[in-house]
Amino acid sequence: MKSVYNRTSLVRNLQQTYSNPASIQANLTDPTMPQPLVDWLTELALLNGVPFNYLVPDEAMLPPESIRFFYLDDNWISALVDGAMSIGRNLTPQTDTPEMNLQRAVLPGVERQVAGSLPQPRARAFGMQAQAIEGRVVSGFVMRSSLVLDYPGMGVNVYPLHGTPSDPNPVMLPILRLEQLGPTSDTLICLVDGDAYRVDIHESPQALHYGIDCFRAGCKVQGKDADAVKNLYTFGNTTTTANGVTTNAVTMSQNVTPTDIGSCFRSVSPRVLGMDALAQRILQVNRNSAPPAGTTAPTSIDSAEMGFEMTEGVGMVSFFKSNT
Repeated sequence: MKSVYNRTSLVRNLQQTYSNPASIQANLTDPTMPQPLVDWLTELALLNGVPFNYLVPDEAMLPPESIRFFYLDDNWISALVDGAMSIGRNLTPQTDTPEMNLQRAVLPGVERQVAGSLPQPRARAFGMQAQAIEGRVVSGFVMRSSLVLDYPGMGVNVYPLHGTPSDPNPVMLPILRLEQLGPTSDTLICLVDGDAYRVDIHESPQALHYGIDCFRAGCKVQGKDADAVKNLYTFGNTTTTANGVTTNAVTMSQNVTPTDIGSCFRSVSPRVLGMDALAQRILQVNRNSAPPAGTTAPTSIDSAEMGFEMTEGVGMVSFFKSNT
């Protein structure tokens, strides 16, 4: 059977289809870009592979021990993606060539795919399900500091205005990228979905440890010099549940008088604490402190109370966006 289409009609149909982006979109059976290409463009939109001098053109803009906050420009990212897709494009002064019309037809859909895939790389790295993002604003910071090398694995919590921990309903913005720029680099980059108002940079959770403070010049955790620990908590308000379990409430105390624990170190290993002796010392201090109203002096201290008394949280620094 002879085809009703000849070469002339085929060429004419192709010319009509590629004459404008709307005709191309109407004839696309599957307008989605293959996932490997979307993944590559997503990494590019997260500034992976972008030369650092494109982000920080002059070293004076990011001197040592500094941090700089920024917003990602949608137009800049669109131009970046468009430039990546322009490889092999026919570079002519004409603006209505089939290649240009094809770009105009598929580029909006590609940008939507890339925007929706921004949380994928980080989620994939942690083996987690990517959460949905708004994608309307992407903000972030670049930090250059020796802390990046000295404290690997630092964490970041980012909050929007009226969504900080001091507000009634805290909201933590999703992190899209948090990465040290090379194994020997002192620079850290962070991108988040949303408008960052408060940024908390803290040590990694692995840095949680028992804390002992020195309150006299030259004191050290060797021998029995004036090593001391703050008495921040008092135990009391003993309650017994129906099943016979006795619990002690822990209450913050205003008493911050240093407590000498020099006698709690082992004599044969002066850098090692005797945990039983330390627990008894903390119990003694709590017994001697005036218990808050409605509480009773403790009679014992268990491992949970011991950990709560002695655990020192990770160091954290907070940055706030200026309203001016």
